[in-house]
Amino acid sequence: MLDALQSLWEDHLKPQGIQVAFVLLDDLHYFPIRAEESAYLTLRATFQELVNRNCNYSLVVTAPSLLFSEIADTAEPVMRFFKRFDLKPFIFNEAKEAINVRLRVAGSNIVVDDKVIETITEKTEGHPYLIMFTMFELLTLVSGTQRISMDDFNTNWHLIEGSLGKSIFSQKFQTASDKERELMLKIAETDREFVSPSDFKGFSGATELFSRLEKKELLLRHGRGKYSLFHRLFAEFLKRQ
Repeated sequence: MLDALQSLWEDHLKPQGIQVAFVLLDDLHYFPIRAEESAYLTLRATFQELVNRNCNYSLVVTAPSLLFSEIADTAEPVMRFFKRFDLKPFIFNEAKEAINVRLRVAGSNIVVDDKVIETITEKTEGHPYLIMFTMFELLTLVSGTQRISMDDFNTNWHLIEGSLGKSIFSQKFQTASDKERELMLKIAETDREFVSPSDFKGFSGATELFSRLEKKELLLRHGRGKYSLFHRLFAEFLKRQ
């Protein structure tokens, strides 16, 4: 990889006047790890060596926050290599900016009423990806209109919710084991904001399952012994199963 990136820089990128090239590795937690060495340290060494060879690459990775804690325990120098940025839920103004910028980049003149964006932000709890997915589905469903109103949103929300279930929540649900799925269904049935492993004393291995589901980003921990399903819409999806 090192020599290939150097050749790409010297033969193609630098001659075109490019000053910096970004390499994005999405979902770093799926990166293959070899038993005899740390893949994370190899990444760090590779991009440091590219700098030594005057190849101006910048590495950007995405991963659940839990992964960075694990990396810090096994390959701490990697953490000093990256500048960490935590992507938080969007508030209304941030969601509005993200949507409008995306529309402008796409060359669209569609106007989205503020109340629609406010409702999308509320229903998605500000989750950046869910906001964009919802907006894409809505644009597809109202194709041809120049202004999206609350009537448009209310008419199509049940279809969007179905798409969220099929395209996102169903896939995340399938990443869990049979036992983990069974526990998540029981959590959804409680219809409570927060639950604890102690609430499921009759469920064998609940504490370990909670930990595993947190690592898979299917449960969120809000403090000692306080958990919730990763999203309210996911909980609604589970109730329909």
